[in-house]
Amino acid sequence: MSSHIRSLLTKLFGSPEYRVLILGFDATGKTSILYKLKLNEFVCTIPTIGFNVETVAYENVSLTMWDVGGCDKIRPLIRYYFENTKGVIFVVDSQDDCQIRQSEVKDELWRIFNDETLASVPVLIYLNKVDMESGLQKENVIKHLKLSEVTGRQWFVQPCSAKTGEGLYNGLNWLVRVLKSPSTALGHEVSSNETGDSHFEEKSLQWLSQVDEDSIEEFIEKFKKQNVSPFDHRASLRAIWSYLKTYGRKATLDIIFNDIKANNANWNETLTYFWIQIVHYALETMKNPTNDFVGFLLMNPQLLNESELPLAYYKKETLFSEQAKESFVLPDVKQLPNVLPTPATISTHSNSAKNQHQDEPLCEMTDDEFLSLFESCTLTNWSHKTHLRMAWLYLSRNDRRTAVNKIFDGIKNFIQNSPIARKTTFHFTMTYFWIQMIDLAIAQSPKGLSFEAFLSLNSHLMNGGLFLEYYKKETLLNNPIARKEMVLPDIKPLPTIVKK
Repeated sequence: MSSHIRSLLTKLFGSPEYRVLILGFDATGKTSILYKLKLNEFVCTIPTIGFNVETVAYENVSLTMWDVGGCDKIRPLIRYYFENTKGVIFVVDSQDDCQIRQSEVKDELWRIFNDETLASVPVLIYLNKVDMESGLQKENVIKHLKLSEVTGRQWFVQPCSAKTGEGLYNGLNWLVRVLKSPSTALGHEVSSNETGDSHFEEKSLQWLSQVDEDSIEEFIEKFKKQNVSPFDHRASLRAIWSYLKTYGRKATLDIIFNDIKANNANWNETLTYFWIQIVHYALETMKNPTNDFVGFLLMNPQLLNESELPLAYYKKETLFSEQAKESFVLPDVKQLPNVLPTPATISTHSNSAKNQHQDEPLCEMTDDEFLSLFESCTLTNWSHKTHLRMAWLYLSRNDRRTAVNKIFDGIKNFIQNSPIARKTTFHFTMTYFWIQMIDLAIAQSPKGLSFEAFLSLNSHLMNGGLFLEYYKKETLLNNPIARKEMVLPDIKPLPTIVKK
């Protein structure tokens, strides 16, 4: 089975001269570094849950770089993917000195040093985000990671910035030089440090090696008729993937729940929504050269971890409670990944602790009470959050055309007649932008959520500066035309409700 997987990967990506593995904790900048090296530009990314694979040509060498996300959940499968890895890039966040000092980074790095699959492989350690103020210095990192104790392996620490490119090629120069001229002194005894159980490994290898003879259309037809056998976790993933590819997310959320419930006696609505969200996220953010389900699984093998992956987001007692089985329950470990990024931009809307405190009495109101106060212009607070709630209510309760008219007319009326909003100027483009973002989030969320639950599931909406991902500041804020009529984004297009 493992040889079959490797042959499929070779078919997908060819036989690279050097295969390089990019590892590190979440949000350290692994993917940004990959695309800075690939495209020579800084790309604002969202968390990786599978693999990003790119070929980087440098110094007459072809480097196939695998940027790994969720590695801890698929550790038993690593050797089948990276058996021929020639180099490792380990990315450390120089700003996260607390994590480095508390040994998490050291423990993860030393797991790599002790992994028999990567024995004697040179390790380039990128100390990222040095363009920001403060942060640990190279000498401190070497000390805290105990790199002086490493034997039988070449390593190198290079401070860098994925944003500016500073130091990236200095580190790459070292790695390429070592790959071309490996040390003959290597070859120490390496202890195995694998985690995970053999049952998960064996089952995952079977699922990854399985070939699907039927088309998407044929599979969906069998699924609707409850003729899929066996209906296991792989079949469930394939059903969700097939529906999303065929119908798009919005339509999938409307029709798939009943079909899965008919096929699965152990129905759990929260768990079903979880897998829809995770598959959709992987589908939208990961490359799949073959555009089929086998290629999707090969690029996202962590999805096969049926038992552990949901527990990265939910406590076990929450996920398998009676309430979770009957209706959607919000995650209580960490929020689900979302297709829309949540960059750390400075909000231009009122989003301070003071305004959040002012919002608290409004949270105690029912939706009808809130909307009544808005329409009568007697709200006592007009903040970014109240704006979101107002738009969410209209979009949830009306068809889009009616909702848009009510939002535009309502804001204009509120600005004109409310004493707390009279210094505000109506902004056509900004209003439309937030309508689009909220409407998209509604389409991607379970039905029947309260506003606070909706906001918790779509926390990116609280980033008042989200528009700066789509518009240049001068285009939207310093442009009188944008206040009066719709101006198109000049950075990237607005996301649409249904993605094909």
